[in-house]
Order: sequence, then C-alpha cells, then structure tokens
Amino acid sequence: MQHLKFYGPLLAIAFAGMAGSAALAQEAPRQGERRAAPGHGKAAFIRESDADGDGRVTAAEFAAARAAKYRTFDLDGDGKVSEVDYVGEFTSRMGKDAKVPDGQLKQAHVRFGVLDTDKDGNLTLAEFNASGERMFAKLDTNGDGVVDAKDTSSSY
Repeated sequence: MQHLKFYGPLLAIAFAGMAGSAALAQEAPRQGERRAAPGHGKAAFIRESDADGDGRVTAAEFAAARAAKYRTFDLDGDGKVSEVDYVGEFTSRMGKDAKVPDGQLKQAHVRFGVLDTDKDGNLTLAEFNASGERMFAKLDTNGDGVVDAKDTSSSY
C-alpha cells in the first residue's frame, strides 16, 4: 500500500505526459507537409481581411484591406513607402521600447527588397499588391474569387 501512495502520483504524471506527447505528435506536420507560421495561415488571412465578418474574404475585401495596410507603411505621409518607412512600421508594431531581434530586423529589410521589384527604393501599391495577389490565389484553391472554408489550402 505504501508503494501505491508513492508511485501512484508518479504514474499519473507519466501518463499525463504521454497523453500530452501524443497530442503534440498529432499536431506535428507530416513529412513533406509545410505548416504556416502563426499568423500566416488561412485562418489569420480571413481574420485580418474579412471586413463584413461572414467568414469569407472576397477579392474586393482583400483589395481594400491591402490598400489600408499599405497606407500604414507611409510613416512620413509623403505618399511613398521607402525602406525606412517599411522597416519603421515593422519595428513600431513590435512596441516602442521593444528590442527587435537583429534577424527579424534584417528580414524586414529583405522583405522590402523583394517587394520593391523595380528597385527604385519606393514600394508602390502595385508592388505591395503583387505579393498579396499571390497569397490570395494560393488560398483560393477552387478559383471562385473568395477565400473561405471551401478552399483546401490552409497556408500561403
């Protein structure tokens, strides 16, 4: 009986740990499957762009959301989005006193360079929208012009 008092709680902890490991294993991507980073999947896409809250994102809703997002990058209000604006918007989202890790800061500069396809140092709405159009097309797997539960892709 003394053994049961001592080993009983240990066995309970061990079984709980195994159950948690099994749950994590079920959530892990299968070999060759790519999972979206948090905030980069279909659910986040719909949450961020669904203007009327119906669980669907039309091409028009997405275009409006992209245009609004683009305007947030123009920090100095000159009608252009420079690399300083783009990276500054990213760092401001991290918080006034936050220390942005060097790797994330470098990645923000890289993203600007990729988006600025004509390499003129300014990101136009058309350049910004080009990446958005690729995301929308990848998520709109049935090609109906709407991203919703009927689409099978969960990441872009």
